[in-house]
Amino acid sequence: MASLLLSSAAWLARRLPESVKRALYRNPVLSNFIRTSLNRAAPHGMTVVEVAAGGLEGWHLELDLQAEKDYWLGTYEIGLQAAVNELVQPGAVAYDVGANIGYISLLLARRVGPQGQVFAFEALPENLERLRRNVALNPGAQVVQAVAVAVVDNSGPVQFLIGSSGSIGKAKGSAGRGSISYPDSVLVSGVSLDQFVYQQSNPEPQVIKMDIEGGEVLALTGMVRLLQEARPVILLELHGPEAARTAWTTLVGAGYQVCRMQPGFPAVSSLDALDWKAYVVALPAI
Repeated sequence: MASLLLSSAAWLARRLPESVKRALYRNPVLSNFIRTSLNRAAPHGMTVVEVAAGGLEGWHLELDLQAEKDYWLGTYEIGLQAAVNELVQPGAVAYDVGANIGYISLLLARRVGPQGQVFAFEALPENLERLRRNVALNPGAQVVQAVAVAVVDNSGPVQFLIGSSGSIGKAKGSAGRGSISYPDSVLVSGVSLDQFVYQQSNPEPQVIKMDIEGGEVLALTGMVRLLQEARPVILLELHGPEAARTAWTTLVGAGYQVCRMQPGFPAVSSLDALDWKAYVVALPAI
């Protein structure tokens, strides 16, 4: 019965329209029922699974299906997946800043193909090891290079705060996420993207995805030259009003149009209209 339920969930994930899946997740009664039912059927501990749907359908991930079903079902950050599919071109160089266990890194690898490159920046040792294992599971992901640093505003040692789950963290000095407790910390290497490209001679990116728990207030100020010269597309998750202000000032000041991560990428008219609890897309002005 458990395997039948899991295979049925995978079948539905492949066939239901994205609008239906979003509606299911927005309904607290239905989403809780689905989650509870799948938890009863899912194995405990880490399991290598084939992704059932979404941009990584058919690839493999090492997951805890009790807590990470959205990766398996392809429902993780549906809007971000759609933006990657539309905006990332074959052969591109892509940066995944805040790569976590590598879901978006692998998605980027699939899009850029064998002629592209993906640099996956991740500071937490626990996430970094899973990222590397997930890359190793997929021959098409060999274009991913894990970079064990925190992306901040300058090079040097960084105190990196670790959340209670062990898989969430942020550099000291980040904004937002005030409701999350960070009981531990670790000292990691830090680098700015300007230094990574222009001092360390790494290739300029055509696209940057950034999700670093409020650390965008540091990372954005450390990539001003990159914004001005390389003009990459930015896929950015904001974490609070301070991050929104920094993003708006930095990106608009560099000649970018800030847009909502929605079909058609509608432009955001002002800082006051900016949704600072969601992903945005920043497109370089023509």
